[in-house]
Amino acid sequence: MFAGRTSEGLPIWPLRLMALGLLTVIAGYLGLLLAGRAEIRPGGLTTTFMLLPGIVVLPGLWLGHYKTMIWAALVALFYLLISATDAWAVAADRGWHLLIAVAATVAFLAAWWHSIKRRRYLKARHAKAQNGHPEQANSKPED
Repeated sequence: MFAGRTSEGLPIWPLRLMALGLLTVIAGYLGLLLAGRAEIRPGGLTTTFMLLPGIVVLPGLWLGHYKTMIWAALVALFYLLISATDAWAVAADRGWHLLIAVAATVAFLAAWWHSIKRRRYLKARHAKAQNGHPEQANSKPED
């Protein structure tokens, strides 16, 4: 499940970790919808619209597409913002919101790690190509 590499040769596990983090966010909001104890909580349509960005990015994220990872990182920050605000505002459902905040933070940190590794890999590949080593330009990066 976590083995494999992206089309650029980078490890795919950070993208899969992001997908699992967003799935946890979706499960947290569904749990909040069904088992939330607050008097005022979002209804089904509001929750659906709120979860739609996370659902849309999951297939591309699981396949290892870099542009989808960028959008998924922004979606994770969106969920972190909402859950952190709601955790302070609604004491009755603070546990659900903290679960969502932790999952969104893990997803964002996985995206951050992957983008740092990708930038280093592309910089090293470019440097090897500039130095006249084209056979090593497409070598696989170390984890």
